[in-house]
Formats: sequence, structure tokens, C-alpha cells
Amino acid sequence: MPKPSPMEGEVLVKVGAASICHSDLDIIDGRRTHSVRLPVVLGHEFAGVVDSVGPGVVGLEAGARVACECIVWCGACRACRNGETSCCESFDELGTMRDGGFAEYAAVPARLAHRVHSLGDDEASNMEPAGNGFHAALKASIREGDAVAVIGPGPIGLYAMQFAAAYRPGALIMVGTRADRLEAAKELGATHTVLAGDDAYGRVMGITGGKGVDRVIQCATTGEAVTLALRVMGPNSILAMEGYGGGGTVGMDMDEFIRKPMQVRGVSGVSHR
Repeated sequence: MPKPSPMEGEVLVKVGAASICHSDLDIIDGRRTHSVRLPVVLGHEFAGVVDSVGPGVVGLEAGARVACECIVWCGACRACRNGETSCCESFDELGTMRDGGFAEYAAVPARLAHRVHSLGDDEASNMEPAGNGFHAALKASIREGDAVAVIGPGPIGLYAMQFAAAYRPGALIMVGTRADRLEAAKELGATHTVLAGDDAYGRVMGITGGKGVDRVIQCATTGEAVTLALRVMGPNSILAMEGYGGGGTVGMDMDEFIRKPMQVRGVSGVSHR
């Protein structure tokens, strides 16, 4: 690849680290075709050092260490004005729709390059998945003392769990299929872990005294995970849906949905916030 030249309002980042998202593998294997423009340099989770700046850039200079947002938002549409930049009406994205960070250099709009100080490149490259986790915890509207279940201890689920812990829940339950990931969840603050498939519903209900959980953050990508999320919800509960499997439908008892009542909120990627 030729070395890019930064355009108006862009910085050229010499990439120090780029993390691999599961969606990158989906694109390579042909499973993901939405929001992809080929040919493209993949990589939407990356950090590095500013190599040079384009015309009109202020606040960043060559040598600055930065972590990079991937969603190129317009700032003018209704979604952006409401702070929901991941739903920008002119949605564009580094690493899927324009060249990203799986290269030595990446041209990045300066407003998407955030100065970092104490983090190493490998840690800073995780700003994007960490931002997804924050967005999921934020959407769940967790209150102090709530019983919270996080389903899916992948990287984003583990980040979401750590952000959920900041709200001081009474119980923080991680549900997953992999024992090693559940052990990581314990080290990162989970008060309980539940192995999916091992009567996970009964275990969660037992932990909550039969009441169900107040908040669920669903970060797994299977229909079974969504079904479990809906089953363990208690009265006046909220489900934040971050994980999805590329389609499909899930049945819901509408009487129960109203009787409890329940809220289901979609979490779309990471916002500028």
C-alpha cells in the first residue's frame, strides 16, 4: 500500500497496534456484507503516533500518541446532534467502508483521533471495544443496588461488566459458555458466574431470590442467549442488547412483557461520547 497523504482536517497515524474484531473475520470469510465497501484495508480498532497533519488541523501535532475512533460521523444530522453518532445518517467507517488500521499508516479525521498518555498502543487500540461496553452499560440505566446480569464474556461483555460495576450493583452476574472467560470475569469484579447450559436460568433466579434481575446486558451472539436474557428479567427490568448474530427473530410473551413490565433497548456500536 502506498503511504497515504492526510487531506483537509485529517491526521496520518503511524499504526502502533491494531486489535482484531470478530467482524473482521466475518468480512474475510464473507459472512458480513453490510456496511462494507471493497476493496478496503480492514482494522477499526487501532492506535499509534501522528506522523503528519493535513491542512486545517489544530490541537494535534506530529509525535502525538492517539487512539482512533472508527465511525466517521457527520455531526449535523439528527442522530449526531442527539449524541448518537453511531447512528449517523451519513454513516461511514474506517476499516470497513474506508481504509483502516491493518496497515503501517492510516489517514484519520482529526476529530476522531484522541490523545492518549499513559496507555500503551495495545491498550489504547481497545478504546473502540471498550466504548462499546460503556455504551451497553449506559443504555442499561443501572441503579445502585440493582441485580445485573451480563450474558457473553467476550471482550465487549467483559468491558461492559466492568463499566456496570462502576454503578455499584448489588449483584453482578456473568453468564457464559467458557470457563476461562468466567474466571476472567471473577477477577474483573463479577460477584457470581454462571455456566450457560448448566441450568443457567435456575442459577440466575436462585442468585436473585427468584425475583429475576433488574438489568441485563446481552453481549452474546446466539438466539439462546437472547432467550435467556428475556427469561431472567424481573419486574421493571431493562435489557440492553449489544450482541447480535446477523439476523433472526426471537419469540416473546407479550403478556409477560406488559405484566412485568420490561424494556428492550438496542445498543448500536460505540458513540463519540
